[in-house]
Amino acid sequence: MESISLFKHCLFDIEGTIAPISFVHEVLFPYSKAKMKDFLEKESLSDTVWQSIQNEHAADVKSGSFQGSLDRIDILSIYNYIEFLIKSDRKNSGLKEIQGHIWQKGYESGEIKSTIFPDTVQFWEKLKTSFTGISIYSSGSILAQKLILKYSDQGDLTKYVSRYFDTGSGGKREKESYIRIANDLDTEPKYILFFTDILEEAEAASFAGMTAMVLDRPGNRPQNEHAFPVMHGFYKFL
Repeated sequence: MESISLFKHCLFDIEGTIAPISFVHEVLFPYSKAKMKDFLEKESLSDTVWQSIQNEHAADVKSGSFQGSLDRIDILSIYNYIEFLIKSDRKNSGLKEIQGHIWQKGYESGEIKSTIFPDTVQFWEKLKTSFTGISIYSSGSILAQKLILKYSDQGDLTKYVSRYFDTGSGGKREKESYIRIANDLDTEPKYILFFTDILEEAEAASFAGMTAMVLDRPGNRPQNEHAFPVMHGFYKFL
């Protein structure tokens, strides 16, 4: 087990790492799906969101994976394509931003409260006292990341986090994404410790020069055999 004192920064995934997969899949995703049509009917999509969805739609039509049309003034066409993206488990940035805004309304109304593993808070408190930086890297939008931490069952945890990264930094299974994050943190990759529940993400971070550890939390998907340290929580650091 690596000593935390060797690192200047710790980078954390969210789903299956600091929060249960069940919260994301059984609470957040169903909530956004149930509210999606109403949101699209009442809210205007930003140019950035529309461009992201439109670009992916064009690629899907070209590949033959989606046959339906997409029109900015046809809400049903947008809704149908977004449903396709959700079913396909796409990490489209436009979709993620829409979901973030829907969740924001749910958090602020009190309909949603996130679940965070208690040992995460204990670990972050220790990191704070040792002046080790804490950042988040998730496929969810930065807005969604901040909401999960602000409206958690462990209180407002945003005070611990210095930086947030989403797919704007690149895909989570791509080495270059972790190099960009290290540059943004102004920290050499070898001084960054990354925690995730996905083997391919750990590999990408490792290829970039970071140290990676894989979390095996309750409900996490089984990973292929690998040589990365496996943790069932952060207790070994406490």
